[in-house]
Amino acid sequence: MTSARTWAASRCETVRLPDARLNQRLVKVETMLAAKSLDSINQASEDWAEAKAAYRFIENESVKPDDLIQPIADSTARDCAGAPAIFAVHDTTEMGLKSARGAQGLGPVGDDPNARGMYCHVTLAVRENGIVVGLLHQYNWCRDPDDTEKSCDRKKRPIEEKESVKWLKGIRGAHEALERNLPPEQRPRLIHVGDRENDIPEAFRDIVALDDSAVIRSSQSRRVELEDGSGALSHEAVRAAPLLGTATLEVPRKRGRAARMARVQIRSCAVQVIPRRERHPNCERIALNLVEVWEPKAPQGDEPLHWILWTLEPCATLAQAMRVVDIYKLRWRIEDFNLVLKEGCRVEELQFETAERLEKVVILYGPVAVRILQLRDYARMHPEAPCTVVLCDTEWKALWTRIHREPPKRGTGPPTIQQATLWIGRLGGHLGRKSDGMPGVRTLWRGWRDLNLLAMMYCILAP
Repeated sequence: MTSARTWAASRCETVRLPDARLNQRLVKVETMLAAKSLDSINQASEDWAEAKAAYRFIENESVKPDDLIQPIADSTARDCAGAPAIFAVHDTTEMGLKSARGAQGLGPVGDDPNARGMYCHVTLAVRENGIVVGLLHQYNWCRDPDDTEKSCDRKKRPIEEKESVKWLKGIRGAHEALERNLPPEQRPRLIHVGDRENDIPEAFRDIVALDDSAVIRSSQSRRVELEDGSGALSHEAVRAAPLLGTATLEVPRKRGRAARMARVQIRSCAVQVIPRRERHPNCERIALNLVEVWEPKAPQGDEPLHWILWTLEPCATLAQAMRVVDIYKLRWRIEDFNLVLKEGCRVEELQFETAERLEKVVILYGPVAVRILQLRDYARMHPEAPCTVVLCDTEWKALWTRIHREPPKRGTGPPTIQQATLWIGRLGGHLGRKSDGMPGVRTLWRGWRDLNLLAMMYCILAP
């Protein structure tokens, strides 16, 4: 009826569940969630029979979470074919499942000792222009409520027994998804992007072994050897490096702090990282580059911008170092994804009896959140492209009819993606004044639901 089913079928193309009927049911459930991402399963279903079938699919013990992740990663990998480079952005988010905190298998989250939920580590594929392609990997887990071991003792465990293994799973999973789905001549160069929590020696060991690249923010000053053979701590070494130049960066808005521009100094240096043998006996020296972004004078009341970035990318010149900085800024795309997943798809309001069932639904909502992000990103970065890069004919014609109060005349071509996005934003409450700019993800996910209802009615009534 609309592109939702076609889109869902493409996301699930390589699914191999124990029964072919389960494969078909997966497409139907994903179609339903894509069409009505703001609604519960009961609200999104056309009738009780459809809702019951969706619940049975989610509750089916032969359907495992990994079975659902793989086809999603496969479809993302295929969409990356031919790109010179793809950026695998890694991050972890906390799912506070308040409505289902009594579900079997959930663990503690956050600072509230009574809160229950799960953690979701996502690897998002992003193009160099910032457009999100999709999910390359996802790893979910629940903490053991009976694990009372102190943090200092927990650090002594091998990484396979620590939560830090999520970084290795994401790095390997993203690489394997591309390798599994694309021949070498179509496979893009993979560059991993992570925040300070990703600054672990084992992550760089795996990235180098896979012949990938990385830009990861440094969390601590490590022992390094400089090109002249002298030893130093990494943060001191890059601060002592010659100034490459200055630049102006946009500091994004955060809760309680407005967006602003920062005038920063850029430095870089090449080092050999010396591992601590007592903690990382299997790690060898790794040749890495460091880029420092430092704001010497921040506005009163604002924290100065200060990033130190580990990278395998070249950064000897200002232009090279700035490219590393631009790559790190792509990490913010995953924060947009988490916002849509939690507040748009409302996954924290899910209610199921077990953690595994909740995990399955969170996985199914992931591509839905990506689809909404793509609508926003295409409109901002390729405004003159036809809206058919995201919408099918039924959807844009239904949208045209709602805005113009009459269907498009024969021979009328699709509007641009920018115009269609503005119209969808209007459905979601965006006023469209010059000062309002383009709709954000909040108004788009509200408008998206209305668009799907309009498309269904247009399909029924259109001659």
